[in-house]
Amino acid sequence: MARNQGGLLARIAEDVADRSVPLSSLLQNCIVLGGLAGSEKMRTWASQELHGYDGAVTVPQYRHVPAPLTARITNRAGRFGITQRVEDSMLDSRIREEIGRTVDVHDAIVPFGIGQLEAMAVEDTDEQRLSPEWGGFIADVLNRQNIGPTSHVADVYWSVPRSAIQGVLVRIRTALAELVAELLALTPQGQDVPDKMAADQGVQFLITGDRTVFNYIVQHAGAAGTNVAATAGPVAVAGESGTAIGSQSAGANSSVAGSQEASGAGASVAGVQSTRAGGDAVAAGQDASVSLAGKEPVPVKEGWWARLRKRGVVVAFATVIGALAGVAAVVVAIMVAAGWKP
Repeated sequence: MARNQGGLLARIAEDVADRSVPLSSLLQNCIVLGGLAGSEKMRTWASQELHGYDGAVTVPQYRHVPAPLTARITNRAGRFGITQRVEDSMLDSRIREEIGRTVDVHDAIVPFGIGQLEAMAVEDTDEQRLSPEWGGFIADVLNRQNIGPTSHVADVYWSVPRSAIQGVLVRIRTALAELVAELLALTPQGQDVPDKMAADQGVQFLITGDRTVFNYIVQHAGAAGTNVAATAGPVAVAGESGTAIGSQSAGANSSVAGSQEASGAGASVAGVQSTRAGGDAVAAGQDASVSLAGKEPVPVKEGWWARLRKRGVVVAFATVIGALAGVAAVVVAIMVAAGWKP
């Protein structure tokens, strides 16, 4: 956990639980933190929360709320309006094809920026009308279907209660708290800015709930080292007695497996690697090699057949045996021509 209480991450962690600190201020600090960490994902997420998700391909699940899809129906003059819930049975296959067959029309997306959401949450109204991007298309189709001889569908919208808007704000602050908690867990002691990989993973999980990109795990290491293991991507492992799996480099007394490079006394590697060490080193696996600073390479123990093949003995044996067989065939042919019978 980050212990530098004067750092930006620690300050955000302290403020996120304080309701008097505006959510917009916390998100602005996240933009700065993302810049310090080199995480474009964090900067983009915090910026979208502030400015809104209009036109975004992916909107976080915490901005989805259940709400009925409603049609406002008037007379031809646009007066005497009434509202009617748009049932699924009213959406034929052509409409479904246009808006997407898997779209839940009663799942409202709240795309507005934090400032607008906060204003909506305190408005003196029990309902907010949010227009889906395909609402106009559905209204046109319903009008062409002649829902009534003197009726007209003026618009189609989600009817979202004010309490749902307030709930979205709470969920955004909660999501921010979850992100900060994860960053605190992944940031080594004494470091007040998270690594890019940790920041990217936190935002990825926050938006999609998906951790399949990589798992970022900080491990304990001696001599003030930090060991990091990941399921994908290159990883640096530093410090005494480190252990790593994947594509890594490791320090003294380290044990690594996979495509790696190890350096330091007592290094042990397995797989396709090269090792540089100031002391004894062990290499095992296909094409493994060891180079020691100031020492001859340590040979990898091989079987007698592999040694014969490398020395060319097998080829020599095959050549001699082939030559003897050829001479024997010539001698037999000459003796048969001279009248010898076996």
